[in-house]
Amino acid sequence: MNLNYLQTLLAVQKYGNFSAAARQIGLTQPAVSLQIQALEEDVGTQLVVRDARTCELTPAGLALVEFAEEVFERLRQTRVLLSQLSGEVSGLVRLGASNIPGEYILPPMLKEFLQVYPQVSFSLEISDSEQIYNWLESKRIDFGIVGHHQAGTKYQYAPLANDELLIVIPADHPWAGQIIEPKQLYDYPFISREIGSGTRAHYEKALQTIGIDPAELNTVFTGGSTSAVLTAVLAGLGYAFCSQWALRNGLLLGELATARIEGLAMKRDFYVVSDPNRFRTLAVDELLKFLQRQGTNNRGGKAHG
Repeated sequence: MNLNYLQTLLAVQKYGNFSAAARQIGLTQPAVSLQIQALEEDVGTQLVVRDARTCELTPAGLALVEFAEEVFERLRQTRVLLSQLSGEVSGLVRLGASNIPGEYILPPMLKEFLQVYPQVSFSLEISDSEQIYNWLESKRIDFGIVGHHQAGTKYQYAPLANDELLIVIPADHPWAGQIIEPKQLYDYPFISREIGSGTRAHYEKALQTIGIDPAELNTVFTGGSTSAVLTAVLAGLGYAFCSQWALRNGLLLGELATARIEGLAMKRDFYVVSDPNRFRTLAVDELLKFLQRQGTNNRGGKAHG
């Protein structure tokens, strides 16, 4: 069975039609069609149902995709195992992280790691914590950075960094540098994060503990990312709650200011999450140990399961 043809089948399954798959793997559409046809002749059954715009895998096709994924994972592990015989720390580490650690915390840490192990490379996918767990379960990533523990988990956790959500406002705002009373939150327009955001879930829960109903805030804008929220704040649309990690550049440039709420500290933690039973390359092992040391230095914490 031709491994290249199996890779083509995986691309068809992922992208939904021959033309999109062809673009992604650098083939022509007729070449993709011929490879799928050859694969079907090889296994003796139809793998793909084609129509004008899309294609759908048959049960046999889906079964072969699952087999192919296992084959390529074993091949990856075999290559890594052979390379590890030399003791060289090298190769790709696949990471997944939620927004704040992925965009603001990890990059400088990875830069420091590369100074010691220059033969290592990284891929980083950013999503919410629940998606990170899904990717970890499906082995799409080697390990992740998340904002909460999963109940009844089989995973191992190590603290990476702590965080605090602050009120962020333009530098000339009346609240700049102040500690405000909770009821003052109703006095100005508010910029929210989207539903499903970990940041939003955290500040809404915290506000409720001091008698503030997030639904009653004067929400004028909802941003789907930290950068969208900060851009809206800079434009003068209102105030927002934002991670201290994301504010450093704006504060240094004098464009933004922060405020706090009397009687409320919105603190949270980020963790490295990994599966202790998973196959690990030397590069993955060394990066895990490096990040655990970073977390101990940053927080004085200890890894735990």
